[in-house]
Amino acid sequence: MAEKYTVTVTIDLRLLAMRLRESGRRFIRVHEIAYELGISPKTAGKIMVNLARLGYAVKWSEGVYMLLNERNNKYKIIDRIAGKVNETTY
Repeated sequence: MAEKYTVTVTIDLRLLAMRLRESGRRFIRVHEIAYELGISPKTAGKIMVNLARLGYAVKWSEGVYMLLNERNNKYKIIDRIAGKVNETTY
């Protein structure tokens, strides 16, 4: 019988966001993050949701996020407004 091992990894979301910005990419797919970090797409999706909550990205379409620089405040405001609208419809 094989033993089961688990590993817990902590990711510095601020550092990840900085590296994504430095890559020069404007859009990133959840599957690309999953591939680059060697994690499941579900976990990568959770990471991207948290990056969006922190203001580093906004959800562009299903599985695609647009990375923000500090100057893209209008997208942060639109995303927050859209989030509040979605919360009230459920």
